[in-house]
Amino acid sequence: MAEKRFASFEQDQKAVMVVSHERSGTHFAMNALAGCFGYVSYPWVDIEQESFNTNFYDAICMSKILGFLIEKRCASTVKSHHSVEFFEPFLEHLNGPMDVVYVLRNPVDVMVSFWRFLHTWRWAEGPRTDTAAQFAAAAPMGRLMRYQWRQHETMLHRWADHAEGWLKAASEHPHLHVLRYERMVADYSATMHELGAAMGLPVRSDQPPPRDRNVVQVGDRSFTPAPGADNADAVRDIAAGAAPRGIGLSLMRWESSPRRVRVGPPADGNHRQAAREGRASSSSLR
Repeated sequence: MAEKRFASFEQDQKAVMVVSHERSGTHFAMNALAGCFGYVSYPWVDIEQESFNTNFYDAICMSKILGFLIEKRCASTVKSHHSVEFFEPFLEHLNGPMDVVYVLRNPVDVMVSFWRFLHTWRWAEGPRTDTAAQFAAAAPMGRLMRYQWRQHETMLHRWADHAEGWLKAASEHPHLHVLRYERMVADYSATMHELGAAMGLPVRSDQPPPRDRNVVQVGDRSFTPAPGADNADAVRDIAAGAAPRGIGLSLMRWESSPRRVRVGPPADGNHRQAAREGRASSSSLR
């Protein structure tokens, strides 16, 4: 097993893993868990990096990694962007020694943020396109494919599959909690108190963490989008017309509980109109 490069609790406390699609507020959530519940957000444990030389498609190998961290009373937050299939065979065995927090963010904002982010890296992390809308409609490629179990038609389909898989798992496993990025931004204190109640942990501080500390930095390539290239409305229109396996991609109906999130098209099936009505809430987060 790898050299120990993480913090450990002196007393018994459940380990925690934060999972998300890329650019969903992962480190915001990790810093929040540190401030509220005493976890350590730096150093964190990134189970996809070179520190763990393993076969991520082998459930036994994956369960041994998490078992090792649990045994060592890992206080550092464990971070993953993998789809649920990598963990599904042993998720139920984590109930008790580890909580899993899935961070969910509006897919339109995810696509725009991810598109910008990928343009700053030297290597082919994912599709580089002229506009955010083209990115949302592009097929996944490059290094980001290490996180997905299967190929997808578009980046939006990839997001939907990721979200659907983890939301289904959250409905089946009491130790898997859904943390909505938008609600953290809008009402941090109430959101973290509800999450603490679900995890059985008291909140030590409900002050939001700094947004510019302990985050993944952009790459060293300069990138200035052309005027209008990051138009979120164009991404939203594409999302409104795509519904893999019945999910209207931009039509999330956020509910108040951190555990319960309903995803789906409106009852009248008017996808495009509902997408346009949702612009006000998401535009303030761009």
